[in-house]
Amino acid sequence: MLAGSFSHHTVSIIWYLYATDTAVFFLRVCLISREYPPDTGFGGIATFTRHLAHGLKAAGNDVEVVALAKEGKGVEQQDDCGIPVHRVVPLPVGSDLGWSAFCMPYSRYVMRTSAALYAKFDELNRIKPFDAVDTPELLAEGFYPAITKCTPLTVRLYTPHSKFIAERLHNVTDTFDHQFVAMVERIAMLSADVITSPSLDLAQYVASDLGINVEDIDIVYNPIDAQEFSPEGERADLGKVAPTVLFVGRLEARKGIHYLIDAVPQVVAAVPDCHIVIIGDDTQNAVGQKSVLTEIKERLARTGCADAVTFINRVALADLPKYYRAADVCIVPSLYDNSPYTCLEAMSCGRAVIGTDGGGTKEYIVHGQSGLIVPVKDAQAIAESLIKLLADDAERNRLAANARKRVLEVFDRVEIATKTMELYKKAAERMSERSTTSLYQGERGNVLHDADETLYQFDIMIRDLILRTSFRKYWSDIAKLAVARPRLAAAKLCLSILKNLKLGSLDSVKRLESLVRDNERSKLILSAPRKTVSETKESSLSRS
Repeated sequence: MLAGSFSHHTVSIIWYLYATDTAVFFLRVCLISREYPPDTGFGGIATFTRHLAHGLKAAGNDVEVVALAKEGKGVEQQDDCGIPVHRVVPLPVGSDLGWSAFCMPYSRYVMRTSAALYAKFDELNRIKPFDAVDTPELLAEGFYPAITKCTPLTVRLYTPHSKFIAERLHNVTDTFDHQFVAMVERIAMLSADVITSPSLDLAQYVASDLGINVEDIDIVYNPIDAQEFSPEGERADLGKVAPTVLFVGRLEARKGIHYLIDAVPQVVAAVPDCHIVIIGDDTQNAVGQKSVLTEIKERLARTGCADAVTFINRVALADLPKYYRAADVCIVPSLYDNSPYTCLEAMSCGRAVIGTDGGGTKEYIVHGQSGLIVPVKDAQAIAESLIKLLADDAERNRLAANARKRVLEVFDRVEIATKTMELYKKAAERMSERSTTSLYQGERGNVLHDADETLYQFDIMIRDLILRTSFRKYWSDIAKLAVARPRLAAAKLCLSILKNLKLGSLDSVKRLESLVRDNERSKLILSAPRKTVSETKESSLSRS
C-alpha cells in the first residue's frame, strides 16, 4: 500500500502497474465527509461523496466512508452500493471548555467533529492502510490527516468559510470564531497533496485566498449517476397538468429564491396556467432570523400568485428524479453556488435548465446550447427566460436533449472517478517527493490529546482574561463549585492564596496547580490525588 512508509521507487512501481495493461491495480480509498446519505444530509457535499464513492467502487476500488452519525450514536453500516460507512459522534475534544465554548461555539463544534472523523480514519488506517484519503475543505474535515501527513491527501473544494465571511453568506459575520474556522480550513488546504475544485470560478477565489497559483488546483467536475438521473422512468404527481417550473434547494437567500418569487407575477401573467413547484427545507435566515418560507408566502399573497406555487419539503435523493421528469423547466437562481447539484441532476434528467452567472453554474451549462444563463439577482431576466422556454416547446426540447448529452459526455460519475484516481496518483507522488515534514511533529497517536491540551490552555487564557474584569462571575463560580465539589473548591482557593500572596516555593505551587487542574478536568472529587494535594498544601503553608 502507498500509506505508511513511502519511497519514490515504491510509488513509481505501483503506479506503473496501475497505468499499464499488463496488470490491474486498485486503490484503497477513505472518503471523510461529515455528510453522507441517507443519515446525514442530501446537500452538495453528501451528494458528491455518494456519487464519488459509487463511481470509485464501480471502477474496482476498495472504498470506505467515515461520516457523522445522525442520532448521536456511532454505527457501522453499508450503503445501498455495499460500501462500508463508519458513522461517528463528536469526540469530547474541548468538551470541558466553558469559556472559549461560550466565545467560540462554532469552532468548538468543528474541532470536535473533525477529531471524531480522524479518530475513526486513523483506527481503520492502522488496521489496513489506505492509499488515498479524500475530504472536503468545508469545516476542516481533513485538518488532522493534513497535519499528520499519514496518507496522501486530496482536499475537495465546496465553499470555504473565508468566502462565507467575505460575502456574508448564511449571515456569517467577521468574528474571531468564524475566522478561526477559516484559518483551520486554510491549514488543511495548504497541507494537502492535491486540491480539487468543481469549477474554475471557485478555484480562482481559493487560489487568491491561499496565495497560490490557480494552476495548482485541479478542476474536477461534480459527478452524477446518469442512469439514476435519467429522462426515462416514473414521474411524480404534482397535482396539476400544467406547464411546470421546478426549483430544488434550501429556502435561503444564497439560493436566490427571493428573485424567483419576484419573477412569479410576470410569469403567471404571461402563462396563466403555469405551475411553480418549490422543493426544499425552510431556514430561519430571513430578516430578523425568521422563516424564509413564511416570508416568501407573504410576498406571493400580496401579489395574488399564491395559488400558482406549490411548496414541498425535502424529497429523498432516490425520489428526486421523479420530480425532475415531471417538470418542463428547472430554475437554479443562486446568488452563488460553486456547482449546484440541482443543475446537474436536472440536466441529467433531460430538462432545460436556467441558471445564473453567480459561481460555477455557467461552467456546467453552455449558454444557448444546453441551457440558459441569466445575470445574478435579476428577477426580470429570470421571468423572461422562463416565459420564453414555457412558450417554445421546440427550443425547450432542444436544450433538454443537449443537456442530457453534455452530462453523458462530461459528468458521468465513472468518468469523474477515473480522473480522480489519476489525482490520487499525483497526491501519492507529491507526498513521496516532498522533503517537508508534517506540521505535527509528535507521535500520530497523540495528536488528538495534544489538540485537546492546546484548546484547554486557550480556554484558561480566556477565563483568566474575563475573570480579571469580572469578580462577580468569579465568586459566583467559586460558590457553585463549593456546593458541588467542596474539596476541589478549597484546593483552588488555597492555590489562589498561595499564588497571589506568593507563599510557598515555586515548585510546590506548580505541583498543586497541576493536581488541581488534573482533578478539575477529570471531574473526579480528589480521590487518589487528594492526599497529595493536602500534603502539598500543608507543606507549603508550613514553609511559609
